[in-house]
Amino acid sequence: MDLLKIPGVVYCEFKNNGYIIRQGEKVDSIYYLVSGTCYRTSITEKGDEIIYGVKESNKSLVHSLLGVLVLYCDGISSNHFIARSKCCCYKIPKEIFLQYVQDKPDLLTELLYLAMWELRELAGSFQARQEGKVANRLCKLLLIKAQTIQGKRLINKGYSNSEISRFLGIHKVTVARILRVLKDEGIIDKQKEGIIILDEDRLDNYAQAEKMMDY
Repeated sequence: MDLLKIPGVVYCEFKNNGYIIRQGEKVDSIYYLVSGTCYRTSITEKGDEIIYGVKESNKSLVHSLLGVLVLYCDGISSNHFIARSKCCCYKIPKEIFLQYVQDKPDLLTELLYLAMWELRELAGSFQARQEGKVANRLCKLLLIKAQTIQGKRLINKGYSNSEISRFLGIHKVTVARILRVLKDEGIIDKQKEGIIILDEDRLDNYAQAEKMMDY
């Protein structure tokens, strides 16, 4: 990729749980994620951690960039970007990136799509809490995170009740209650590998708010 060959762009690595960008920090450089997993999080005034998204290396330049949308607001990051595994990155000074994209309308359009997707996700999360549809949101999260492994639809054990609660901004007790209902209805099961989806159609009914849950 020609961007990574521009003088001033440097390779760097971050250990698991290392801060790549800190909340409240002025962003002078963004990062291109070559490998690893990064969480975009925020700490509330009460000290609660909310996970807004997961970044992983991607064939798309825009979707592999950390902190890029901060360049198009006040330049201060409202989130932490934290390595959740060893992360290999390229550090790109903001002046170099802004110069690089100014004559690339396709990249700028992709950035706009990314911004609107993140806005829609945030609005959906807020609306779910306002309308009492947190359970539906949790079911949607399970479907998004599920992978097919040895014929099973599995959400890996890394998605504990505490982890899910941080993704949704709700208490882990609430998560436990919702998962209990899903298990009692035969929709999921919890095993040592993680959460197993037994009935994806019924889980999708909850995710699409076609069915409401009393928990």
